[in-house]
Amino acid sequence: MNNISANTSFIGKSVIYVPSCHSTNDALNNYASEKLAEGTVLVTTEQTKGRGQRGNTWECDQNANITLSIFLRPSFLEARNQFHLNVAISLAVYDTISSIAPRGTKIKWPNDILINQKKVCGILIENFIIGKNIDHTIVGIGININQKAFKGNFSATSLFIELKKKFQVRIVTESLLEHIESRYLQLKNKGYSALRKEYYTHLFWYQEIGDFEEYEKDGSSVRFKGQILGVDENGCLSIAKDDKKIKNYAFKEVKHLY
Repeated sequence: MNNISANTSFIGKSVIYVPSCHSTNDALNNYASEKLAEGTVLVTTEQTKGRGQRGNTWECDQNANITLSIFLRPSFLEARNQFHLNVAISLAVYDTISSIAPRGTKIKWPNDILINQKKVCGILIENFIIGKNIDHTIVGIGININQKAFKGNFSATSLFIELKKKFQVRIVTESLLEHIESRYLQLKNKGYSALRKEYYTHLFWYQEIGDFEEYEKDGSSVRFKGQILGVDENGCLSIAKDDKKIKNYAFKEVKHLY
């Protein structure tokens, strides 16, 4: 799928197509030293060992889904503000999916997209930092488009499963790249407040009571009921626990139970 004609000014104007690879993020990172143009996209039709949060793998049938990574240079962002990029990218993917499946689509912290509480998209953002600023970023995105079934022991879905029809992967890809450029430019223009407000609007369980599992340093875990209050400047999830205490959790410290 190296013929991408998204209506963008720089995202997807340069495309690297590989028929198969272990991980699009790893594959694109191999090109990073070659002075890639910002917005370069590496896309594959078969990702054999896609990486996700918590060391998980991403299950993906050949030719059925979107599996790509994008090279960005958000040098305008200080490293301490890097979660703003997660917000922008998550919203861009939400924009893409909700335009197709408007009911039941939510962003799940830190950067998954759900339809009816089932995972339809995973996002893996890797920032490479020099000094106080981000030098470059690789954004990996996997969206389940036409996959008909999943083997793993997890709650996953696809646009095909939810809407009972097949989609042209190329057309959805072009829509995705257009939304990413729009949100990225909004971020570059310092639209932090508006982006975060929208992120909360679409955030799964925001200001709702839900069940969570907290992981202790010794490997044990404890379950509790809590209410998501937001995300702090470090990207940690703020939860008001049932004992009224507020705690901020990093990516691998808490899990939604649903």
